[in-house]
Amino acid sequence: MKKSWFLGLVVLLTCLCGFQPPTEAAFAYKPVAFVLLDNTGEVNKDIASSWYEQVRQAYHVPYYEIIKTDTPRQVALEVLAASKEPVARLTPAVFKEIAQKVPAEVVVLVALRQMQQRLVYSTGFRWHDEGGEMLEEVRVVADLYVYRTDTQQLLGQKIRYWETEEVPVSTPAPEVVKWELRRLVNKMEHREQI
Repeated sequence: MKKSWFLGLVVLLTCLCGFQPPTEAAFAYKPVAFVLLDNTGEVNKDIASSWYEQVRQAYHVPYYEIIKTDTPRQVALEVLAASKEPVARLTPAVFKEIAQKVPAEVVVLVALRQMQQRLVYSTGFRWHDEGGEMLEEVRVVADLYVYRTDTQQLLGQKIRYWETEEVPVSTPAPEVVKWELRRLVNKMEHREQI
């Protein structure tokens, strides 16, 4: 009887004092800047979303949060214009400046320069606009970067893809960028490549 009375008193005092044991760990969100620079005009909302999803899967809540405003893109354009460096040869210093101005802990940049798909016809070893077997020609030129401020590590991937294959086995141009972006963020985070 005395033990239950004492336990009741402890519970009552705990409630009156407002003490609550911690139920979950407090996480400090690390902002992630996803920047898409499309110089082709070929990227629609669905394509951009599929690329965004690759970044979101690598940098997800509760540790990371992707910035949903256009601020990272505007800052990146300003910094790139001021640096006058070609996008194909960006340095960690450029990404450090972008990360500081956004601010962000991780900067993922996709600079798309060419993305085309067209049907061509094959007659032997030549491609023509008519006659012969139908093939699909896919061309992609893009530069992908991932930069982390905590390690000051920059990984880059140049995509120079030009394939002509049968239509059923041809990889669509947006998928080429999507899977290379996924490989790059997984490599940065030391995750298993799929």
